[in-house]
Amino acid sequence: MQFIKSIQFQQLINLLLLIYLAFINHTLQTSLVMVLLLIFYAAAIELLLYKKLYVPYSAAITALGVVLMLGWLAWYIPFIAIAAAIIQKRYLKIGGVHIFNPSNFALLIALALFYPKALPIVGQLGRESFVFYTVLVLGALILVRVNRYVISLSFLLSYLSLTYLFIGKSDPAWTLEHFIDSLYASSFVVYILFMLTDPITTPAKVGQQLLFGFLVALVSVGLDYVIGVRLWHNFIALFLVMALTLPLFREIKVLHWRKYFFVLFLALTLTAIITQYKPLYFSM
Repeated sequence: MQFIKSIQFQQLINLLLLIYLAFINHTLQTSLVMVLLLIFYAAAIELLLYKKLYVPYSAAITALGVVLMLGWLAWYIPFIAIAAAIIQKRYLKIGGVHIFNPSNFALLIALALFYPKALPIVGQLGRESFVFYTVLVLGALILVRVNRYVISLSFLLSYLSLTYLFIGKSDPAWTLEHFIDSLYASSFVVYILFMLTDPITTPAKVGQQLLFGFLVALVSVGLDYVIGVRLWHNFIALFLVMALTLPLFREIKVLHWRKYFFVLFLALTLTAIITQYKPLYFSM
């Protein structure tokens, strides 16, 4: 019963099910052996860093998030990305809590260091209806448990509205049909239901969740409007909003302000690097 009560264990099972769906659909970018290797690698790093013996669910979740959301053309890329994510989770803390979602951090580090050998992917789970609804159900179950569904709803409604108002009105090539179709990409749903709603790095109060979801959508659509539509803008937006709004949602003591400015500098630097990249025809 202890395992069933663990939210992290439930999250791990959900992500493993998604990996299995990709495998049976023949859309998994790597082998199951590589997936297991990355899980054990992530767990080993976390146990070494924390110097404790426990079940490192979070490390395994980070590894699976990287497998689901990041594409790579060199074997070493996911190992470096996962190591960076777990190291920042261990040491880049304010108020005893890490700041960035580890999977999101891993993806952006990989993009900044290795693009175009590393890039976000959208179709790994396939586009079948049963896959989409499976992701939706699994994500909804987690949202109810962690009480973060307001963030997902706020982001989705804001993203739809802002995209229509700014991108739809200014880009003659933009079509509502294509945009709505893109929302059915399983990876986009994974982002909304799993990555965007990390209970550790997102606010708990309803009003703050509404604001958080809106700001992520605003930054993402704003980047699309200024630079052009890119898949990675969603991940950059989450990263930036986590950094910029930290003083609003978390108390920062005087001795931690220097670390916060480093966090802000890191977020802006990664954003500046990644937004200079030109998209490949098969990414976005």
